[in-house]
Amino acid sequence: MVHHLGFFKRSLTLVLYALLKLWYATLHLRMDAPTKAILSEFPKKPCVIYFWHHNLFVAPMLRRLRENRPMYGLISASKDGAWLEALAHWFDVKGIRGSSTRRGRTALLELGQIVHENCDIIITPDGPKGPPCVFKEGSLRWVCGRNFTVITLHLELSDAWKINSWDSFLIPKPFSTVCLTATMFDTNEFEVEGLRELVRGGKGRL
Repeated sequence: MVHHLGFFKRSLTLVLYALLKLWYATLHLRMDAPTKAILSEFPKKPCVIYFWHHNLFVAPMLRRLRENRPMYGLISASKDGAWLEALAHWFDVKGIRGSSTRRGRTALLELGQIVHENCDIIITPDGPKGPPCVFKEGSLRWVCGRNFTVITLHLELSDAWKINSWDSFLIPKPFSTVCLTATMFDTNEFEVEGLRELVRGGKGRL
C-alpha cells in the first residue's frame, strides 16, 4: 500500500514549504571549485545523487543548484513518506514511492521507465529505517546495471540540532553554514562492490 495525503494535509505542506524557503534563505552554502563545477554539469544521461538520510533537511537547497534538470526522489511508501512526497512537490521534485522495506523493486522498475537523459534521481541509500550510513544493495545494483553518472554528496553543518531518531537527523540552525563536497563518476566503470567501496570512503565518501 502506498500512502498519500488528502487535500487538507497537502495544503498544510504549502505552509511548511513557505517557512522552509525562509529558513533556507538564512543558510550560508559553501562549496569548493570542483564541487561547483560538478553541480553545474548536466551530462546527457541520468544522474543519481546519493547522500545520507540524516542530511535530508537540506536537500531542497540542491534543487536550487540543479533547477534546470527534472528531478525525481525515491521516497518511502509509508505515511511519513506521503508527507515528504507532498512537500517535495512544491520544490518541483517528483516522488517515486518505494524503499528497501516496502515496494522497493517496483519503485526501481518505475524509475527505469521514466528516467531520461536529462534528469536527476535523489536516493538516500540508508533510508528509510537504516542502519544509518550503510548502503542498501538494491539501488546500487540498479545503478550499476545502467550507464548513469553518480554524484555523491558529503555535507558538514557548522551548527545544527540533532534529532533523537534512527539516523540522528540534522536540522541546521538559522544563519549557520552548510559545507558541500561533491564527487562525480560514471557507473559503467564499476561493479557493485567497487561502487560501494568508493562511496563508503576516500574521495567519493558521503
